[in-house]
Amino acid sequence: IYADMLDVIGRKKKPYRFLIVGGGPASIELAFAVQQRIHRELLIKNYENSPLAISIVTADKEVLRFHNSKVRHFVKAELATRGIEVLLEHEVVKFGAGKIYCNNERMIEADSMVYATGASIASWPEECGLAIGDDGFIEVNNFLQSTSHDFVFAAGDAATIKDKPRPKSGVYAVRQGKPLAENLQRFATAAKLKPYSPQKHALALINLGNKRAIASRNNLFFQGRSVWSLKNAIDSGFIRKYSQFPVMPDNFEIAKGLVDDATEQQLRKHAMRCAGCGAKIAGDALQEVLQELPHHENPDVLSSGSATEDAALIQLNDGRVLLQSVDQLSAFISDPWLFAKIASNHCMSDIYAMGCMPHSALAVVGVPTASKKISKGQLREIMHGCSEALQENDCALVGGHSAESKDLQFGLCVNGFAERNALLSKDGMQTGDIVILCKPLGTGTLLAADMRFKATHRWMEGALTQMLISNRKAAQCFIQYKATACTDITGFGLAGHLFEMLAPNNVELELSLSDLPVLDGALETLQQGILSSLHADNSLVSRDIFNSEAFQGDPRFDLLFDPQTAGGLLASVAESKAEDCIEQLRESGYAQAKAIGRVAKTGGQLPALILK
Repeated sequence: IYADMLDVIGRKKKPYRFLIVGGGPASIELAFAVQQRIHRELLIKNYENSPLAISIVTADKEVLRFHNSKVRHFVKAELATRGIEVLLEHEVVKFGAGKIYCNNERMIEADSMVYATGASIASWPEECGLAIGDDGFIEVNNFLQSTSHDFVFAAGDAATIKDKPRPKSGVYAVRQGKPLAENLQRFATAAKLKPYSPQKHALALINLGNKRAIASRNNLFFQGRSVWSLKNAIDSGFIRKYSQFPVMPDNFEIAKGLVDDATEQQLRKHAMRCAGCGAKIAGDALQEVLQELPHHENPDVLSSGSATEDAALIQLNDGRVLLQSVDQLSAFISDPWLFAKIASNHCMSDIYAMGCMPHSALAVVGVPTASKKISKGQLREIMHGCSEALQENDCALVGGHSAESKDLQFGLCVNGFAERNALLSKDGMQTGDIVILCKPLGTGTLLAADMRFKATHRWMEGALTQMLISNRKAAQCFIQYKATACTDITGFGLAGHLFEMLAPNNVELELSLSDLPVLDGALETLQQGILSSLHADNSLVSRDIFNSEAFQGDPRFDLLFDPQTAGGLLASVAESKAEDCIEQLRESGYAQAKAIGRVAKTGGQLPALILK
């Protein structure tokens, strides 16, 4: 917001009007902070020459009405000294674009405005029949339990303790967390509840924005730099408490003598095992086992167990082929509904990678051992998430299997029907083709960081948003632009899946690391050395990358081996069609779709991946 304000201020001849609705501590702190920041950026030394006009609008008769008179008088004088306008008894009844309307029929225009009003509560608690106190909030007893419904608990700004009302302040709210949690556990286990008694008065600290602050408690009042130092220490400590987390225990256990010391040390590096697609078995181990299995001849089976295509092909009597693919993931987030929806997208991607549309699916669900009620609740959330994802992809749920498991797990066996000659495959790259990736990379490292409390909310929100995007429209786009080869990027990472496409015809591919689309935060977590537990096995293919030594230490190089959950489709398209294909992908919701490489030649002695 500051960058936008500075840009507008630089172009405006009149002062920039910044409006704050509300007369409490948040409004006061915001007014001082915004003014201080803008003045510092523009090197303004006094308030008379300010290009920023700040107004505080409140319905109250005075600002800080819950503070003592000394605080109110001091703040009133400080606001006047800094040229900040205060409009009292101006209740905002309507707002529009760049303007507000007050109950006194006054209209006030502004370049930007912020609402920093006091706590309020939605109407539904009262509509549900919960007892409401005189102040309009949920009325609770000393156990933080609704006075009308003993199975309902409320705390913080949403509730008022009967006979012990307190101002709506974070100081009171945060201290109710532990008593609330304890009484919820006691109620669930039929134990005696513990009463909670809030403190009568709390220390209030208000930042004046210039390394000075106000402190007040009941009728006491202090101000100055020492108060700011106290507030800064308290605030910084609080932020650290919720941003710098302890290292999670790995709970790594292995019987003595089962492996040699070197192997044990290597395993301990990734003792915190990843979920999602980072929990797959390493590709080389998988291939070795599959190659040991006897081959069963069946004329209707068009694919073998050792084949590298994304789905099995079975010939049908009507000339079509049946595609079948199975996948299963361990939960990597605590929301069963969201996990199942993402996992469903992931499981359908193999069918899309072959240019086919999913027809039907069987679900496999593993639910941790719990009471019947809890198991039923988790199963309901999982299946509703699955059902929604399948409906969005026009795929029918036709059955499945459920069982108890150590961790929450979900998978699908997906069916599709198609004409054999209409399918996409991995092995059709042609010289001159442009290789396109439709979704950004980085879910593996971000999920690993999230397990360690090292990922920000913004990073995880971006990753989850991408994982929720189906590959359906991407498949349709690649079919329309006659992709010569296609696969989906999942557990073996971009490099691993690329080599599956290069190997059949010994393709030489030039890959641009700088063009790789990346999820926000992924490069940062890779630079911190936060890797998925499958990353080390995936990186074994680096020995086959022609010039890998030149890119060691580049986090984008590590991105090549990052296992993807619900990753995007990767396809090669004729150069003449690539630009239009990418444009359509972006219009279809794949905003970060990019060309990442070019096929230099086919039919060489060995498959070759050359980084640029």
